[in-house]
Order: sequence, then structure tokens, then C-alpha cells
Amino acid sequence: MKLLLSILLMAPFFASAATEIIYNRSANPYVPERGYVTRDQVCIDEDNNTVEASLPGQAPVKASLTATREVCVEWNRSDSAHPVCTKKANKEVQLGDSYTQYLYDASDYRKERPNVRVKRIEACIK
Repeated sequence: MKLLLSILLMAPFFASAATEIIYNRSANPYVPERGYVTRDQVCIDEDNNTVEASLPGQAPVKASLTATREVCVEWNRSDSAHPVCTKKANKEVQLGDSYTQYLYDASDYRKERPNVRVKRIEACIK
């Protein structure tokens, strides 16, 4: 009986060890940070140059792939350790249509050996 009880208590540990861990990195803020990226979560409408994202618990978002960002144009480098931005300007940038997926095997508990893939965000189905 004690053996059966100890096996049942270890079941959640074995179940979590069988899953893989996935991290995503992208310049596009609509790509989820964890898990597989599917067309239902985020897709690109190439005809209208927009990205469509379905965020959990929110209404679907449709945004342009071009964004305006504030960038530094001029630097004060008198202190070489800490340069200071002296002049800023707004620049139009294109959001990325790709992301980097880091897939860790369940046995890699230190997250030292990821399987790295560069993937494109899928196109929307019309």
C-alpha cells in the first residue's frame, strides 16, 4: 500500500518531466514569449501589411507592421563608460515577421542545450 501511495505521489513529477519547454524571442511584440506559436494566436496579413493577434482574455488585435519608435540620433561621449543621448528622433521601423524558437528537452533541466530554430509567422487564412 505504501508503495502504491508513493508512486501516486510521484505521478505529477513524472508528468511534468515529459513536457518540453519552449521560449520565443522576437522584435514583434505580438509573438508570445512561451509555447508554440500558432496561426490562431498571431498571423500576418501580407495584403494589408498588418499583424493580427488574439491575446488571451482580450479581443483580437489588428495592428500595422510599421511602427514609430524613438531612437537616439546624437550621443555625448565625454564619459566613455556612460554615453548620454542628447538628441532623439522618431523613426519608422518595420516589425519583424520572424521569431527565434528555443526548444529545451525535458531532461535539460539547466537549459544549456536548446534546439534553436528561426521561424516565420504564418500568413492569415482568408
